[in-house]
Amino acid sequence: LSYTNEYNNYNTGIVIDYLSQLAIETRSNMLLKVGSEESLLQSLNNGEIDIKISDSIKKNDNDTLTSQPLCIVKSRILVKNNSQVKSIGDLKGKTIVTLAKDNKDGRISNFLKGFEIKTMEVDNIYQCFALLDKDDVEGFAGDDMESTHFLNVTNRSTKFRFLDPIIYEREISLSVKKENSNLLRILNKGILELKRKNLIAQTQYKWLGDFKTDTIDLKSIELAYRILMGAILLIGFFSSWNYVITQRVNTRTRELSESKEELRLIIDTMQSGIMVIENQSTIVGCNHAITKMIKTSRENLIGYDYNSIIELEDFIKESNMEEIVNVGNKYYYITQQKITNTKKMLVIEDYTQKYLDEKKARQEAKMVAVGQLSAGLAHEIRNPLGLIKSYSYILENHKLNDICKHAVSVINDSVNRINNLIENLLRFSKLSNDEIKLVDIEKFLNSIVELEKKNLKDRDINIVVNIEGQSSKDVLINEEVLRMVLLNLINNSVDSLQEINKKDKNINLSIKMAEDNLIIRISDNGSGIDKSRIESIFDPFYSTKEKGTGLGLYILSTEITNNNGKISVESSKGQGTTFIVELPIKRR
Repeated sequence: LSYTNEYNNYNTGIVIDYLSQLAIETRSNMLLKVGSEESLLQSLNNGEIDIKISDSIKKNDNDTLTSQPLCIVKSRILVKNNSQVKSIGDLKGKTIVTLAKDNKDGRISNFLKGFEIKTMEVDNIYQCFALLDKDDVEGFAGDDMESTHFLNVTNRSTKFRFLDPIIYEREISLSVKKENSNLLRILNKGILELKRKNLIAQTQYKWLGDFKTDTIDLKSIELAYRILMGAILLIGFFSSWNYVITQRVNTRTRELSESKEELRLIIDTMQSGIMVIENQSTIVGCNHAITKMIKTSRENLIGYDYNSIIELEDFIKESNMEEIVNVGNKYYYITQQKITNTKKMLVIEDYTQKYLDEKKARQEAKMVAVGQLSAGLAHEIRNPLGLIKSYSYILENHKLNDICKHAVSVINDSVNRINNLIENLLRFSKLSNDEIKLVDIEKFLNSIVELEKKNLKDRDINIVVNIEGQSSKDVLINEEVLRMVLLNLINNSVDSLQEINKKDKNINLSIKMAEDNLIIRISDNGSGIDKSRIESIFDPFYSTKEKGTGLGLYILSTEITNNNGKISVESSKGQGTTFIVELPIKRR
C-alpha cells in the first residue's frame, strides 16, 4: 500500500497517491512521515503530526477521530489459474503461504484452521510466489491489493485467480486528534470529492491495472483484448476526422472554461451579494460580497441550508423579498430569480446610499416647499394677530369681571403661542448664516450649561459634561449652529425627562474634538422614542410632544446638513435617547 522506493528514496504506493490527490483537493501541502504504528500514534498525540493513516483491524486510540475510509483491503486466497482447486474446501489438508505481517495475531491461520488448511509464514511477497512457482504450497492468503499489484508489475496477472470467501476486511482511513474535528470535516469532504470525481478508481487503475480482485479469467481478458483492438482499428479509421473535431471541442471547452472564470471574477467583484440556491434551500454558490455582508467565509455557506445560517436570518424571510430591509445601520434590497426548476438566485443589494439619497431628496423637496409656504403664511398671520394683540391690550385696561379677565388671559396666551409658531416659521424660512469664527469650546460649553443650570435644577435633573481632545484649543466653527444644537437637544432631553417618574434624572453631554470635526453626544434616561417613530422625528410639523410645533428638530437637522454635518439618533422606549451630531471644523 505504501513503501520507500529504494532507487530515489521517495515514499510511494497507492495510499501515497491517495494522499497526494487529497492534498490537491483540499488545497493544502502534506509532508509525509514514515514510521511504525506505535511511533506514528505517539507523534500524533504529541502534536508532531496532524494526520495518521489508520487500519480498522488495529485497535483505535480513544483520543482520535477516524475519517470515512479511503479504501477497503480484503484478505483473500489466491491460487494458480490452472489449479484443480475450485473452492476453499478443495484446500483441505493442503498448505498455503501467507505474510507474517498479514497473519498478525493469527487472524489468517485461525480462520483457515476451520477448513483444516495448513499455513506457512514468510517475510516478503517474493518468497510467497517463489513457493507457489515451485508448487511447494497450493496457494497464497493475504491482501488482495498487494498481491494484485505484484502480479501486475510482474506480468503474471493472467495466471492466478482468487477464491471465495473473504477471510477478513480492513478499512484504510485517516485519524486526527479529537480536538481537530474541523480538520476531520475537511478530510471527509475531500475524500467524498475524490470518490465523486472517480479519482480513487483512477489511482487504483494506475497501481492495479485491469486486474480484478474478485476473479481472473484468461479467456475473458483475451476476448476483451480482441474487442479492444477492433475498437482501436475502427477509431484509427476515423482518426484524422476525429482529430480535427477534438481540437475544435478542446478549443471551445477552453473558451468556455475561460468565460466561466471571467464570469466568476465579474460576479466576485460585484457589490451585491449573490447566492445560488438548489432544491429550495441548499447553497451551491455565492460571491465574495455576500460573505463580506454577513461576515462569514464561503466554506461556511456552500453546502449548507441557508435557513439554518443565523447570519442570514434578517435577509431571507419571504416577507422581505422585493422589499427594502433594515439590518443594523444599513439598508438592503432583496430579490430572487428563478434559474431552473431546481435552482434560484438570491440577490442582496446594499441599498444604503440610494435609500439615504432618496430620503435626502425628499427631505430637501419638503424643505423648499415648506420654506416657501412658511414665509408667506407667517407674514399673512402676523397682520391680524397684531390687531388681536392690540385690542386685547385695550380690553385689559378696562374694568372687567373675573370671567372676562380669564378670557383675555386665554387670548393673550394663545396669541403668544401663535407668535412663537410664527417665529419658528420665519426662522425656518431664513436659516442661520454661514459665519465661521474661532470658538473656545470649553468656555462656550460652560456658558451653555450655566444658561440652562436654573432650568435643570428646578426639575431635579443632573447634567454631566465631558470633553475629549484638546479642549483649550480654539477651533474654527459655525458658532450659531453649535449653540442651536446644544440648546435644542438639551431642552429636548429636559422635556423627555419631565414625562417620566424616576428618582435619578440624568443628561450626559460629551464633546470629542477630532482633527476635522466636532462630535457631540447628548444622552438622557428619559421616556425614549418608539422605533416606528424614529425615522419621522426630523420631518417638519412632526412632534411627539403634546404642545410641540414639530419644527425644532427639522430646523436643527436642516442647519446641520447645510453645514456639511451629520445627525443621528438612537432610542429605546422607556430607556432613553441619544443624539449624535458631527460638525465640521475648518482648518486655519
